[in-house]
This record gives sequence, structure tokens and C-alpha cells, in this order.
Amino acid sequence: MAAVTIQIQNDIMIVNVVGRLSFDEIVDTIKHRYDMVTCHVLWDFSRGNVGDITTEQFKQILALAKEYRPFCEGAKTAYVSTIDSNFGMTRMFSTMAEIAGLPYPYKAFRSFEEAVDWLRE
Repeated sequence: MAAVTIQIQNDIMIVNVVGRLSFDEIVDTIKHRYDMVTCHVLWDFSRGNVGDITTEQFKQILALAKEYRPFCEGAKTAYVSTIDSNFGMTRMFSTMAEIAGLPYPYKAFRSFEEAVDWLRE
């Protein structure tokens, strides 16, 4: 079980994850917190892990994100992962989002600063 906290910085909703994040926790965050999104979303896994999420679950997460995320012109989603396995998983998720035709670009980063810079471009 992970600790998930939300922080708003200007037009970025930051989802801080500490610990191993389950599929149910991701679903809960999307369903109950995405109403707070003003434009961009940054999932910070610097102290978290998404290793248990399957490809099928990623597809379900994409559908939920599309359903629950408010529209914002030019919005993006970034993932910060310092652990190699997390980085690979979030890169795969970003590719799946593009293939699925989600309206926002998704991208994985190794540092928080790089992710914020990309969101603000």
C-alpha cells in the first residue's frame, strides 16, 4: 500500500507516491482526485513504485484518465521515476497512451525538474 498525496502548484496537480502503488489506489486517485486537475498532471514516483501494474490494468487506467480528467487545451501528463523499473513502466504507459489516442501527451522523466520544465513548455 502506498501513501498518495496531492499538491497543486499553479496549473500542475502533483501526485506524490510513497511506497508500492496498487491498481486500486491509482483508480481511486483518478476517480476521486482528478476533479482537482486544472491543466497538467505530474505523478512523482521518486519514492514510489508501480511494479505490480499489468498491461491490462494500464489499459483500464488510460480509459479512466480519459473519462475523469477535465479538458484543458495544451495539457500534459508527466511521470517522474528514479528507479529503472519504474522509468521503464512509465515510458511504456506513455507509449500506450499515445497509441490509444489520448488527447494529452504523456512522458516519463528521471528528474522532477525536467518534468516540470516539459509541462511548462
